[in-house]
Amino acid sequence: MTQIPVSGTIAQFQAQVAAYLPTLAAGLVVLALGIVVGWVAKRAVMRALLWLRLDRLGGGHSWRAAFAKGDVRSALYSLAGNVVMIMIVLVFLDNALQIWGLVVLSRLVDQVLFYLPTVGMVALIGGIGVLLANTLAERVEDTLEEEGIGRARLVSRIFKSALLAVVGALALWELNFGRQIVLAAFLIGFGAIGVSFALAVGLGSSRAIQRAWDLMIDRKRED
Repeated sequence: MTQIPVSGTIAQFQAQVAAYLPTLAAGLVVLALGIVVGWVAKRAVMRALLWLRLDRLGGGHSWRAAFAKGDVRSALYSLAGNVVMIMIVLVFLDNALQIWGLVVLSRLVDQVLFYLPTVGMVALIGGIGVLLANTLAERVEDTLEEEGIGRARLVSRIFKSALLAVVGALALWELNFGRQIVLAAFLIGFGAIGVSFALAVGLGSSRAIQRAWDLMIDRKRED
């Protein structure tokens, strides 16, 4: 039985390590560059958001007060900057893994990078949807109170809940999470609301609604 000398094995291992060191160093340089670029991009995004003052789009004074309380605005801007930094670092990490020859890990990072825009779109849909739902609900409540209609806050909350349900359905649809279930639940829910409203108006509330309309028309004429 032939035995390989220990000194020869160690020398071969040292030669392989020495041959791999330039590749390892190149990957580390790419990764370090990605961290630097990501940090610079994070600071730039935070500065841009602070300069744009997006909290002014918050609608009512309650939203602005909530933004200012506890420095929530800076935390949200920092979160946006961190997301941008992570995306940039992942791109450079993917290149570093390819340089190191770690193909499996590189493909995993590619899948994460491919899915991140979808997550970002869902976050954008959710943020804009919540903002619009709150703003429109406030407008509906103010309009109903100006018209002298009772239960204005209850109606505005129902309106807000319906909008948030639509936003949630859009977010799940964008995530490709059980699209058939989301579509069926959406159709069944709004169909049930429509049927319930039609039955309520046709069976038990037609006279009350007619009186409410007559009262509203009389008030308009008096004005």
